[in-house]
Amino acid sequence: MVSGKKIAAAVSVTALVAGLSYMAYFDYKRRNDRQFRRKLRRDRKKVEKTASKISEPSLDETSDLALELLGKLANESLPLTPEDKEQFFMAQVSKGEALSGSGASGYAEAACCFFQALKVYPNPVELVMIYQKTTPDAVFKLVMAMMAQEVKQKQTRYFDVFPSEDKHVRIKDKNKMEGKTKFKESQEGAKSDVVVPNRALFATRGVEAGEVVYEEESVVSALLPCAQNGKFCYHCLRAIPEKAEEKDETESTEETEPTEETEPTEEIKPAGETKKSSAAFECEKCHDAVYCTEKCRQDAYDAYHQFLCPTSSSSTAREFAELTQKSHELAPILIAKFFGTLVDREKKKEIARALGVSDKSDTDEYTTWEHLEIMRYLELIPTASDATALHKLGEVMSASVPGLNEFVTGERYTMLKGKLDYNAFSVHTEGVVPKETPETHVSDTMRDDHSKSAVGISMYLISSHIAHNCDPNVQIVFPDGTDKAAIKALKSIAVDEELRISYVDPSLGVEERRKQLQALYRVKCECKKCEADLAAAKAEAEAAPAVEDVEEKAAEAVEDKAAEVVESVEDKVEDAEEKANEAVKTIDPSDEGTPSFAAVAASPSPVAAVEAKTEETEEADTEEAESEEFSDDE
Repeated sequence: MVSGKKIAAAVSVTALVAGLSYMAYFDYKRRNDRQFRRKLRRDRKKVEKTASKISEPSLDETSDLALELLGKLANESLPLTPEDKEQFFMAQVSKGEALSGSGASGYAEAACCFFQALKVYPNPVELVMIYQKTTPDAVFKLVMAMMAQEVKQKQTRYFDVFPSEDKHVRIKDKNKMEGKTKFKESQEGAKSDVVVPNRALFATRGVEAGEVVYEEESVVSALLPCAQNGKFCYHCLRAIPEKAEEKDETESTEETEPTEETEPTEEIKPAGETKKSSAAFECEKCHDAVYCTEKCRQDAYDAYHQFLCPTSSSSTAREFAELTQKSHELAPILIAKFFGTLVDREKKKEIARALGVSDKSDTDEYTTWEHLEIMRYLELIPTASDATALHKLGEVMSASVPGLNEFVTGERYTMLKGKLDYNAFSVHTEGVVPKETPETHVSDTMRDDHSKSAVGISMYLISSHIAHNCDPNVQIVFPDGTDKAAIKALKSIAVDEELRISYVDPSLGVEERRKQLQALYRVKCECKKCEADLAAAKAEAEAAPAVEDVEEKAAEAVEDKAAEVVESVEDKVEDAEEKANEAVKTIDPSDEGTPSFAAVAASPSPVAAVEAKTEETEEADTEEAESEEFSDDE
């Protein structure tokens, strides 16, 4: 049998002979064939042109070259098994390194090799970070341009496959549906050639009021500072049922106590193995992060807490935690959690695919990062605190995610922060959340209809595409008490009807709603409710002068009527006084029995006093007459 070494030697000799023969043939053609020489010159110019494009590329030239290279790779198949992927990856990386070292003429092909290696690597984000540190800048930019062009190509079919059919919703561009074209404007107001889509979420089936349209897991979430009191899970945001756990502990303790009838046996569990309370699921290092289950604690550690734990071996984690607390922002924590979760999720997805146990939702061609790039965001102005947070973020995660500090530039950090500000939701809970104080206040923007108390902040891939409306037909709820969201219909929704949610408290007045929407989301709401409220306010403003005039006339009428009544009373009083005076005048003042004017005036009723005095006088006259008559008889 021929040995492997002899085969290898034969192959080497054959290759050497073939190489020498080709060199002789090449030299002969170069010296004697004019067409061959012309072809060589054309190829050399093409290589030089390609090299010049890569060495000093403009954005358009790099994009065009990236698109051309993608076209060449379109028909190349990729390996499927883990073993084949590993061999393919090593071969492509080795070839790319060799081509990069040959100079600018090999940059284009080197970028193709690195791009293909990227396609089979379990963690693309991590590999991109490595590329940025190890490859020439021109090659890295070309690889990134190829990725960007592939994203554009994917975007053309993205909305055909996402969301999945079982969610019963579809993302559509309302500008295309209405035949409108909107161009992007800079912060200075200058328009560009970039067409801005107006995406929204539409139902693909009829939904009745009170019915859940779909449910969705969060991409990343965090507890609000006011809820970081040990009563809510730091991973899923669930309220930890302390009473139930204490009851279970009591029951288990009672079961393990020996009695006179029953002696303790080996089956009795020690106290440490009874059902644990909420404190049993805390981080064993910092003792600050508390979790509702052991699974939440482990998932959190695998994804992000391993490098965010403030009492870890690195002091930078503690400094990062203190920095975010002083800045009153959750964005740095959320961005750190996002990258940790992104790397961890892609690793788990690749492992699941290799084992053949992945879910249908995990086998799509889009990574979490690609989903994120589709979302709209607020264009923010970078601040000094952003630069400090970004620097600390790189220090904290550099050990777990190599190259993150180089990959997450200031521009990308600001973009991520803008996506969080525009798309994050407040997570509501049935539990009691302490009121926010100046110390626990955060400036992060989150969509919140204020239907219940907020316990945390979270972002979702599908629900982020629901547009605002002051008269919503759906509401985000959390039936499991975690950050897992459900979109619940508030009204009956027809097929192809847009889902609408309120980003602010819909019970506010129209002016306050518009003020908040403009300040937080740069949205000028023109919904039917706003139009109706504005029309009502306008009508009320126009009617105000008439109402005021009516009120003035009514007040004048009341005053006139009151004056008439007072005048009438005064007239009657005067008439009574005149009659009393006339009655006084008819009495003879010389008569001793006649009451004086002062006595009449002092009595409660002058007329009654005169009558009483007159009666007394008449009685006295009668008595005197009777006395005289008695004397005459005698």
